[in-house]
Amino acid sequence: MKKVVLSAFAFAMFTAVSANAQTAPSTQTPAATGTTQTGTQGAAQTGAGTTQSTTTTTTTTATEETKTAVTVEELPAGVKTTLASATLKPWTATEAFLVKGADGKEYYAINLKKDNETGSVKLDKEGKPVK
Repeated sequence: MKKVVLSAFAFAMFTAVSANAQTAPSTQTPAATGTTQTGTQGAAQTGAGTTQSTTTTTTTTATEETKTAVTVEELPAGVKTTLASATLKPWTATEAFLVKGADGKEYYAINLKKDNETGSVKLDKEGKPVK
């Protein structure tokens, strides 16, 4: 009888673990980089499809990076060209940040959205992916 109860308990635990594994959220990223971001983005969009942004500065002490919000229109030409490329064309830029690292390097962190999917890319001022 112990074997039957123990087997039933093991089966129930296996089923519960399998059910939880199948409900994990899936994320897809833009093909230009390998970064992902899950969740929803809270950017305010105007009727013309442009994004309004306020300038804020966030400093993270652990990595010594400074993030400054910029509008999509303020992005350099190289970044805009990359965002208009065939790979990223289906994605819409929702937010953009100029990130300055402790080592002096700068790049743009851009949050993207396509339908219900979200993602992000990190590009230097020439529009090349940053790792």
